[in-house]
Amino acid sequence: MKKKTSVILIVAAIMIVSLTACFAGCGDTSKEGGLTSASIDQIKASGELVVATSANFPPFEYKEGSKFVGWDMEIAQYFADKLGVELYIIDSDFEGVLSGTATGKAHIGMAGISKNPIRDETLDFSDDVFDSSQMIIIRKGDTRIQNAFDLEGMIVGAQSATVGYDLAKMDDAWAYKLDENGNAILDQPILGAPATARPYPTGAEAILNLINNNVDAVILDKYPAATICAMYPDQVEILEKPIFEDHYAFAVAEGNTELANWINDTIAEMKENGEWKRITEKYFGSTDQE
Repeated sequence: MKKKTSVILIVAAIMIVSLTACFAGCGDTSKEGGLTSASIDQIKASGELVVATSANFPPFEYKEGSKFVGWDMEIAQYFADKLGVELYIIDSDFEGVLSGTATGKAHIGMAGISKNPIRDETLDFSDDVFDSSQMIIIRKGDTRIQNAFDLEGMIVGAQSATVGYDLAKMDDAWAYKLDENGNAILDQPILGAPATARPYPTGAEAILNLINNNVDAVILDKYPAATICAMYPDQVEILEKPIFEDHYAFAVAEGNTELANWINDTIAEMKENGEWKRITEKYFGSTDQE
């Protein structure tokens, strides 16, 4: 009897740990798809809004202890509050945000997501929500690299599955000027072709590998680049000129136009009532983002 009771207690403890991990948003095992076409009424009936993010992209999303914070996360909370449901965060790598939203493990992807024709094949997007740019980070005082074309033949790091990595590996959708139909003009690159593109799980890890001489440069979004580089002011610097200007949006599964339109309407409401400005100024200071 004593042995049986011990087994029950052990099983109960395992269940509690598993549930705690699940609701901390550190995995996606509790979601098995089926959210690709969820309507607003269905989200309300389910009692939760499921948002996919990658919480290593400050100041858009990151963690303070076990709490998810950042610009995207506060907007996600506003969405959930407006719907009258709980906010459930799925935290994964960036590629998991895109695939998880596309396959119905999350209602919305919110992780500094840039739009392009390739992503538009499996995802629909809100209107643009934030203007940014892709920047080049080098070791302090490295005179070899002064602009994007100096990356020719270099080893360049970036966060996996991001625009920075697509640029580093000369992806057709990003690394070239486009014609009027959106097709890459392959004899008009916007940067010198690196010899090697090295992906890292986070931008911070890419920058640490730059400091440790494992790569010659890193390509990263402007705002995370500034946040991370501020921790190493004597070791790295950001080139002044971006590779190109970037635009973020919130993602939903392909075809879920009802949810995309609801997001656009809610953003308009937030801009009208001042919440959009308040959240943006909280994380970025004075800004002209509208």
